[in-house]
Amino acid sequence: MTLLLLIGSSCKTTRVSNSSEAEKLVIKFLGYMDHKAEPSNSLMMACISPAYISDNKINIADSKVNNYTIWGFSIVSYYASTGIVVTKIWGEGKSWIHELDFKVVKENGCLYLMPSQFSESYIDPWFGLKSYIKE
Repeated sequence: MTLLLLIGSSCKTTRVSNSSEAEKLVIKFLGYMDHKAEPSNSLMMACISPAYISDNKINIADSKVNNYTIWGFSIVSYYASTGIVVTKIWGEGKSWIHELDFKVVKENGCLYLMPSQFSESYIDPWFGLKSYIKE
């Protein structure tokens, strides 16, 4: 229980009503995927909805957050009615571009990402994914 509270505190924000707060969380999360840094599973896991982790009985010590190694990203749009932040991410030289939709939810006054799915070892932090799109 203490571990979840400690992890949850490093990615929290206080409001979800305006786009800048939701976008800030997504920007922070995408920063953890930057090619210049080693991905930090604990920092990425801190952004995942604690309710999702609890409801799905996910053992965070044995699970990893799925991610890409990115050279850049952009925020495309934010839909307040659904909490969806649409992004584009890309690899070196824009050799590939993916569109990732992140669903931002508010739990106990903090903002988190609502994953789309998990397997035995990976949590997909995005809510939607379109691979290899054109710019």
